[in-house]
Amino acid sequence: MNDNLKRRSVVINRVKRIPFVVLLRRFLPFFIFIFIILLTFLFDLWNIKNLQYNTKDLKNVTSSELDSSLSNYIGKNIFATNPNQLTAEIESTIGYVKEASVKKILPNTLRIDIKEHTPFYIGYSSNRCLLFSDTGELINEICKDCQAKCTGEVSEMVYINSNTVIESNGKLIFFEEIFKVNQLLLEFNYEISSLNLQDGIALFRDVLGHSFTFDLSNQLEDQLARMYLIGSKINKDMIQYTTLDLRFERPVMNIK
Repeated sequence: MNDNLKRRSVVINRVKRIPFVVLLRRFLPFFIFIFIILLTFLFDLWNIKNLQYNTKDLKNVTSSELDSSLSNYIGKNIFATNPNQLTAEIESTIGYVKEASVKKILPNTLRIDIKEHTPFYIGYSSNRCLLFSDTGELINEICKDCQAKCTGEVSEMVYINSNTVIESNGKLIFFEEIFKVNQLLLEFNYEISSLNLQDGIALFRDVLGHSFTFDLSNQLEDQLARMYLIGSKINKDMIQYTTLDLRFERPVMNIK
């Protein structure tokens, strides 16, 4: 009996010393791990099944729009999904999206955070009604051959009417200049409601009926300096007026 046990022990020890067995024992946990991982891929554990959005704080972007834009990602492997490609697709297909970020939540969920554009300008030009953000980015084209409808969409936005195109490469033309004028007028509590743009000459109208004329393409900084000086005097002396043309060295004012 003891001899049999000894022989068995010797055989077992010899088997344990076989290089293949030694290698197998050393890497068995690793092989088991790889096998389990392969099973998870086989049963689609890592395929995207859920899309989560921060729609609570969104005003113009809906879950259905995002679902439609990202429907082709459902069922794709989460590790093979490029977040940069996904965000670029969202930003290019949904005009109101200013910025998107993607976080992968294993095993099968994508968390998408959205920042929206703030609509601020709406303009009709070349038979197109265009909506722009407060940073001058084109949000979308509302309609074509629809000036009456475009005017009706204004609400609290600044309406732009122009005899030339007002959009180039997805940006509002003369945006930097328009922004500078608007910021200066706000310093004097003039809230702009509309802008008429004709060949670079801009007529700003505020909600109280004042109008201000600037040449956006020629020496705008000088005109802004004049506006600052005159605006200070208007407020100090409580001057009542209707129009102010800043294009000339001596601005032209129409007194009430």
